[in-house]
Amino acid sequence: MSLRLKIYLFFAMLLIITLIMTTGILITNARQSVHTKVESAMTAAAHLLSVAMPPTPSRNSPTAHQRMGDLVKVMSEIRGLYIMVYRNGQLLYAGGPNTDNLTRPPDLFIKMLSPTIKPLVTRFAGGMLVIHAEPILEITERWQDIRALVTFGAALSVFILLILYVGINRLLRPLEYISTALAGFGKGNLNVRLPDFSIKEMNNISDAFNSMGEALQGSIEENQRMATLVKQSSDAIVSLDHTGKITFFNAAAKQMFPELASGLNGKSFLHLKLGGYEERIINIIEEKQSIDNMEITLNKEDQGTASMLLSISPLANTEDKSIGFICTVRDVTEHKQAELAKHQLRESRLLTQHIANVQENERRNLARELHDELGQCLTAIKTDAVLIRNRNNNSDPKISHSAQVIIDVASHIYDVVHHMLARLRPTSLDDLGLVLTLQDTIETWQERQPDIKFHLQLSGNLNNLDEEINMTIFRIIQESITNAVRHAGCSQITVSVAHVHNERKLYLDIYDNGKGMQIKDFYSDVDFGILGMQERTQNLNGEFKLVSKPGDGVKIKIKIPLEAEHIL
Repeated sequence: MSLRLKIYLFFAMLLIITLIMTTGILITNARQSVHTKVESAMTAAAHLLSVAMPPTPSRNSPTAHQRMGDLVKVMSEIRGLYIMVYRNGQLLYAGGPNTDNLTRPPDLFIKMLSPTIKPLVTRFAGGMLVIHAEPILEITERWQDIRALVTFGAALSVFILLILYVGINRLLRPLEYISTALAGFGKGNLNVRLPDFSIKEMNNISDAFNSMGEALQGSIEENQRMATLVKQSSDAIVSLDHTGKITFFNAAAKQMFPELASGLNGKSFLHLKLGGYEERIINIIEEKQSIDNMEITLNKEDQGTASMLLSISPLANTEDKSIGFICTVRDVTEHKQAELAKHQLRESRLLTQHIANVQENERRNLARELHDELGQCLTAIKTDAVLIRNRNNNSDPKISHSAQVIIDVASHIYDVVHHMLARLRPTSLDDLGLVLTLQDTIETWQERQPDIKFHLQLSGNLNNLDEEINMTIFRIIQESITNAVRHAGCSQITVSVAHVHNERKLYLDIYDNGKGMQIKDFYSDVDFGILGMQERTQNLNGEFKLVSKPGDGVKIKIKIPLEAEHIL
């Protein structure tokens, strides 16, 4: 049964009971009124008729008898009485009420209101007056009055019920919204919100409900996020009760500890294979301590040994009482292997850089030896051959021709040595600086490759860089141009070197408009030229980027940070 119906029935029963009680009171009062009025009428009629009755029959005249009979009749009709007058045992006068046109009330009503009154007998000289009560007229009047009042009360009750219907519907309408919202909450729809109500108390309930809904929605969303994080976490997460028994574990824990698949819920955490750390874990749980990132080593059947980080944190309720533990186990085997590989890579790069430095030093020494020793020897040979040719030019043509051949061979060897020196170690890089060396290099390439248009763009201060930076830039440009000339089939090569002082960075960009290439992994494809450029860049903590695709040429973009020691 709904609350609205209960309220309707309550007020309806209240009004019905009120109407019944009111009717009962009216009937009781009407009964007393009828009794009083009938008794009063009987007494008044007896007194009046006693006074009006002739004292003796002899004095009576026809006119007096007629008046007496009319009086008895009128008194009977007005008062609702049966009046009988006897003299000497004979009935002289009689009268009663006229009830022919009277609307008779219900018999039950008549029975309830009829008074119990004995006939009134009054004796006088020679006669007797007998008056019987006939309260039908009074009862009829009371019936009409009570019926009118009851009808009015019933109509008023119906009107009150209608007003209550409207009022209760208005008062209970917020409860319907609240009931609907609670039903939505029960179905999991936490987006339900209550509107503002005109009733202050209901509006307070609405505000409290909406605040509760927002808090509950936020809490559930947070719990869902936490549950998702726990389920999808790569770390093994195991929940324990206060005695150390397993109550929950995520998928990562099941994968890390296969024995969980056999169903260890409710079993001790020590049932897991923890590699001999059980005693320490027991002490932590018994003393309700916490531990972060304790490194343990576990034996894996398929992976050998695995390095793990174990963390245990106690859980507390709102009263700060321990109710359990959260254990997380993180597999750091790959991380440690990656750290080892990173360390080895760093060592390899240091070794590569050392080898490159040694190689540059050897090239410098070799170039110096070639320049100083072989160059001087060739110059001496060429000088002696010129003298021999000049002295025997007329006397012995054969000797002169042989001397000329020696001169030509010496010149050719000198040119070869000069080119070798340029490839081994350009002396201009030490003597003239980076700018003039790059300009000379580009001019040399332009002379050797007249079909290719070379562009050199330089900006910023490039003459105060240290030897390592200068050599790296020169070698990268040298390797890039060599690759472009050999493989790109290009008609234009652009080299741009820029020193941005406020950024303390050096930008090196090399472009060609050749046939391009499909970029692949430098290491797997063993492209030593590009790999060497990348290694040289990374040795200076720089960034190397190769952009190319078939038909779109090749773009090499390098950014090198300039530390204080790189600027002279």
